[in-house]
Amino acid sequence: MAVALYQKISEDLLRKISSGALPVGSLLPTEMALMAAYQASRNTVRMALQQLQARGLISRRRNRGTMVEALPGGGGSFTQSLASLEGLVTLASTAQREILASEDMVLDVATAKVLHCQPGSRWHHLVLVRREAGKARPLGWTDAYVDPHYRQVRELAQQQPAALLVDLIEAAFGRRVESVEQTVSVCAIGEDMAQPLGVAKGTPALHVLRHYRDRAGALVVVTKTLYPENLYSMTTTLSRQQ
Repeated sequence: MAVALYQKISEDLLRKISSGALPVGSLLPTEMALMAAYQASRNTVRMALQQLQARGLISRRRNRGTMVEALPGGGGSFTQSLASLEGLVTLASTAQREILASEDMVLDVATAKVLHCQPGSRWHHLVLVRREAGKARPLGWTDAYVDPHYRQVRELAQQQPAALLVDLIEAAFGRRVESVEQTVSVCAIGEDMAQPLGVAKGTPALHVLRHYRDRAGALVVVTKTLYPENLYSMTTTLSRQQ
């Protein structure tokens, strides 16, 4: 999966800020200089800078230029409340992730249909479960499909088992997820998943499909999770618009 040029520029500038090549308080090169250095259009350079500005790493002011304001590290994260993006971290903080396997893969037609993705698209596939402390039975089984440009996220996820994959990608690479599309359906646990989940074949379950997209609408991560009955619940708040 090709990475957009603005994302490559953003990541390169992020590395320079992290390494001290662009220290806090210093000015970034002008837009014209960045356009020449990266052989990019003005719009592409501005999109790259917007990525860094959204994280509070740089500030841009007329007649002053673009200044480095902070080092990467803090960053916002999702918290659980499905009235907004925030709904995804309560589970992460109470049940830690265990990665069982990972591999690069190309989606076949059947898998692409389940994930609502393009057949033939390339992903880094992570297989993982979440468990509560002291309990052998997992809360759920997740197949996560990550843009292969970020396959290093497996090592990061093992080091920080409570962090969301998208937060790790943002912190390490600067690519920020701006929206999550979530589709929830009911299914029955098949024979292949009954033993790993510690339930009987045919047990009712929630099937949760999430698409994590950046500001440009490009997919960064796709997750498909099975939650056996009585192990996961979800509350959605709907507000009337005036």
